[in-house]
Amino acid sequence: MPPSPRPEAHPAGNPRRRTRTPAIWIFLALDCASFGLFFQVFMVERLDQAALFDASARQLDARLGFANACILITSSWLVAWATRTGMAGRVAEARRLLWTALAVGALFGVVKIWEYAEKISEGITVAANDFFVFYFALTGLHLLHYLAGMVLLAILATGPARAGDAAENLARYKVWLTGGGLYWHMVDLLWIFIFSLLYLVGA
Repeated sequence: MPPSPRPEAHPAGNPRRRTRTPAIWIFLALDCASFGLFFQVFMVERLDQAALFDASARQLDARLGFANACILITSSWLVAWATRTGMAGRVAEARRLLWTALAVGALFGVVKIWEYAEKISEGITVAANDFFVFYFALTGLHLLHYLAGMVLLAILATGPARAGDAAENLARYKVWLTGGGLYWHMVDLLWIFIFSLLYLVGA
């Protein structure tokens, strides 16, 4: 009787081992959950102080919020294009798209600083009322995420490291490019929620 064929060995040595979830997905899930908690608290407070929150929302310039939404959506589209191009191995083209995405994304910071300066000049600060506590907290926390994303895009725009094996560096660059793109899309998505809650609801 011929011996039964041996099962094919798994590359990792364990035939039942599953592919681990990339860390970026865990980070994004936790970060979005944290913002989701902030959004829920905001809506609960708004129900208790609807008139105050509505009046305060009308003091915001929805045109600036909408402009920033358009800026991030455009930048996010460029990053998605760069990711697709980089995954195809066209790194030089991907880098050019990332620099363009950075240039477009920088406009968000300009608009946000303009808006902050305008509000402070009008005497509106975090101490104005409960609505503006949420306004400065949510937009400020998002601004920190935005700045981290800009730094990450700048690093990716410089391309893969030159030292070491070229194929290994390219593979590592693709992983970081995918993760960086996902993070930037999250920054875009969070602003859409913030814009809707702060600028549109009640305004």
